[in-house]
Amino acid sequence: MWKVDWIDIELTSFCNIHCEGCFRELSDYADKVNNKERLSLEIIKERFRKEDFPGIKIINFCGSVDEPTSHPQFIDIVKHFRDWNAHINIATNGSLRTEKWWAELVSVLPRSHRVTWGVDGIDKTSEIYRRGSKFDKVEKNYRAFNKAGGQSTWQFIVFEHNQHQEQEVKIKALEEGFHDVKYIYSHRKDVKKKNITHKKVEREETQTVQCKYQNQNRIFVNHRGNVIPCCHLNAEMLEYSAGREKNTKFTKILNSNAGEEAINLKNNEIKDVMNGKVWNSIVDSWTNEPISKCWKTCKKRQHDIFVKESL
Repeated sequence: MWKVDWIDIELTSFCNIHCEGCFRELSDYADKVNNKERLSLEIIKERFRKEDFPGIKIINFCGSVDEPTSHPQFIDIVKHFRDWNAHINIATNGSLRTEKWWAELVSVLPRSHRVTWGVDGIDKTSEIYRRGSKFDKVEKNYRAFNKAGGQSTWQFIVFEHNQHQEQEVKIKALEEGFHDVKYIYSHRKDVKKKNITHKKVEREETQTVQCKYQNQNRIFVNHRGNVIPCCHLNAEMLEYSAGREKNTKFTKILNSNAGEEAINLKNNEIKDVMNGKVWNSIVDSWTNEPISKCWKTCKKRQHDIFVKESL
């Protein structure tokens, strides 16, 4: 079992907006996954115990398909973790709840905390990607949070339709009391990345995996309570849970080791899952026949040759 310093928790399968390109919108089985389940406060209290994670540094409420603040007991969940002496991060689209609720959240958060607001424009431009969001409401919410003493990061995904605001967002974020701005450049083909120089990398690859999450002492728990090594495997995990399992290495590992029951918090302690056959089989695969997602995401690279390339 690897050391755990960082836990990603996907609290729910609920989200109030419809971002184009999100896994929620792309899946052909969304009706079986979206807006169906959430982790209960009871199971969180039962399975997440401070004494089991003596080195914990980060609790990250950010999943593949969820808006964490949609959980009806979110503030009580934060209260459960606030004396863990860990940095609490909350990733949100910011368009749920009231100004009063956001101010209250500040009062229950420990000093080491951060809310990362996904706002992709300094005005209603943000609503182009964040479909169903209302910028005016988001603005009121982050102002209430910041005014109450909350620590905020403005996350700005750069697309072709909003790239003209790339520099303006820094100015507005400073004016609005944000601590920093995080830029993410969309992988979509229509995005122009101005004045950015990239390095083209030619690589000779070996058939091994260096797991990013293992290197970060990090694990992922999804909204069904499945404990898996990383967020990248969650899409395949949710396919399996929805009965759309495919003939993949990951599916074979699950089926040969009691399936979802072997890695679910309802039946197991987190440490037992991490020491169990499913996790051991996943790790063993990295040096033999890697799971496709592991290979695509975390394959080890050797003999890098860098070639400058301007886009």
